[in-house]
Amino acid sequence: MNEVRSMFAKRLILALLIAFFLEITLFNYTHYATLFTSKTFGVMYSEQEQSFISNLPEPLAFDRVAVIDSFFIPSPTSGLKFKNLNTEIASIYINPIFLKENRQRIRVIWADEESSERSINVSIIKGLDFSNYININPCGKISELTVAFLEPNLAIKAIELNKTIPIAFMPIRFVIIGAILFLLFCLKNKEYRKKISYFCFDYLYDKNNRRQKIGFAAFICFALIFNFLVSYSIYGFKDNELVAKWIKMYSHHMTDALLKRQLHLDIEVPKVLVKAEKPYDPKYREQHGMLVNWNAKNLDNHENSLLGDHTYYDGKYYSYFGIVPVVMLFAPYKLVTGHYLPSTLGTFLFASLATVLLLLLWRRIAQNYLNKIPYFFFLTGGIVLYACSFIPIVLVENRFHTIAQFSALAFVIFGVLCLLRANYTSIFLGCLCFALAVGCRPSAIFWSLLVPVLLWDKRREILNIKGLSAIIIPFAVVGSILAWYNYARFGSPFIFGSGYMITRANQMAFPSFMNPIGKLHMVIETFLFVLFNPPSIDVTFPFINQKTSVLQISESSFMYKENIIGIFCFPVMWFLFFISRVKIMRNFIFAGIFISFLSILIFALTGGIVFRYSMDFSWILGLCSLVCAFCLFERHREQIQGRITLKAYYIFGFTTVILVFFSVLSYRLSLSFIMPLDPKIWHYLARTFGVICNVP
Repeated sequence: MNEVRSMFAKRLILALLIAFFLEITLFNYTHYATLFTSKTFGVMYSEQEQSFISNLPEPLAFDRVAVIDSFFIPSPTSGLKFKNLNTEIASIYINPIFLKENRQRIRVIWADEESSERSINVSIIKGLDFSNYININPCGKISELTVAFLEPNLAIKAIELNKTIPIAFMPIRFVIIGAILFLLFCLKNKEYRKKISYFCFDYLYDKNNRRQKIGFAAFICFALIFNFLVSYSIYGFKDNELVAKWIKMYSHHMTDALLKRQLHLDIEVPKVLVKAEKPYDPKYREQHGMLVNWNAKNLDNHENSLLGDHTYYDGKYYSYFGIVPVVMLFAPYKLVTGHYLPSTLGTFLFASLATVLLLLLWRRIAQNYLNKIPYFFFLTGGIVLYACSFIPIVLVENRFHTIAQFSALAFVIFGVLCLLRANYTSIFLGCLCFALAVGCRPSAIFWSLLVPVLLWDKRREILNIKGLSAIIIPFAVVGSILAWYNYARFGSPFIFGSGYMITRANQMAFPSFMNPIGKLHMVIETFLFVLFNPPSIDVTFPFINQKTSVLQISESSFMYKENIIGIFCFPVMWFLFFISRVKIMRNFIFAGIFISFLSILIFALTGGIVFRYSMDFSWILGLCSLVCAFCLFERHREQIQGRITLKAYYIFGFTTVILVFFSVLSYRLSLSFIMPLDPKIWHYLARTFGVICNVP
């Protein structure tokens, strides 16, 4: 045993040493490039002479750059031009003092022996010293060099050419490379290969094994930490002070309305909207100067500013979004603390609750239905399920919309967990959860179809007064309250208010004016987009780019769809095509697929789908995919096809997790114009996973 541990330690140390060597050499080659150029020269501020000194061959050419109090003060589209250099240049160092924002975009333009003009765009980030060093790779000697400033965010103390670029050590990259090398070293040894093979294929899951419990609990903690990092990177849980009125639907407006015991939101409606003949027509609003405010803080006090995604009816603002999250979390928090709970924190809490419940559901299914499942399959199944549930991707958006989604998802998953136990108390709780999910998100009503599916095998035991009461009473009570709530607001128990929303188009109205061919086209395109839309892959970080599709319906109405990647582009989902070989949970799988397709159909017919809607059903498709993968393995467990199936699952699962990880980063970047990401985080990740040298 000691010898094995010694070999294990030696391989680990060797892997870390090689990773460290690669980190300070290959991944920091720009440091060594500057060692073989001419000595440093440029323009810098001298503390002794209290002015700028220069050792340039020729004076600088200034283009709208002022020198004030011994600092260069650039204005927008200004630049510093170095003339008659005739030397090799490997780096440009800028020593900045930030005056406004924490980021300065810069364009470097140069003429070398091969071309009269080459250029790169980079950014200098406050707090990231390695971003002050700009690496360029010219062809031969440079004759002219221009440093153009695209924003007036800083003052400059020095600009130095060929200053040695320091080594930037990236711990995340170091750990990843070390782990990969360590795994390869272990695979090289026959004894270790046997142990890894045993762990991946033959080591079975035991619900009473303490170490296995710790491993699964550790992954749950990791998922929660990842949720926190994704959420915190948006506003730092301070949206109350930083964002516009629009995003405060739950944290302020609905909370205040509930505590004041009123149905409408306590927001003043602009007079121009009250007098409008066609308040829901975007063309009419545009012609009459009504501006829809989607998180634009500068429009909060504009007299003709309308809050987007708010329901307007009979001269008052209402909320189409479910009231249950307010009753559960936001209003009690305000009553206890006297402060508003930030929307971002509320979203994180509901998303984390949904994450924990989803992983517990996977554990319950593995224990009850997946006989003798390999532990590594079980553990990685939780990781893959978390990834393909889209929870981390949707958490990136983190607006008030996602509060309704995450809370509904948590109730649906908890309802499934309860019904799997199938005693009277759990049936009552499960049905109550399905009913409350509708109070979070009206479209969640379709998931109530799982109730008869999950209880079908025990129908003889529960078809009595006690069993029927446990099913009917929760739906009747919650349904009655929601019906009264709708009737008191909109005069109908069945209207939640989506048809009265202030949006880019009246999404509930325009499909009714389409001909059958137009509706069919819209439905087919939506299904293809949601299920099979291929990812846009790029060689530069973050590797996956967002796609947007717009289907024009009429002159003023359109169906807006945005997505990154279709559900079935995640390889682990391909196991659903083997559903014919599944002998367990068939009713649950078919019901999950049917409800997923029904959800897509409803979204298509009521105005289209956006990317976050995929989370409503991706979790169950991912769960069913894991069951299909296990059943395919179970059919050939004792044969070589069984191991081939597991190997395919591990490859597909790993690919899915990687795709989701970079999709999170890509989606975060695409929303940065609404919810800016800390540039330090972005550039640090780009240096870790992306191009070795400059990062734009």
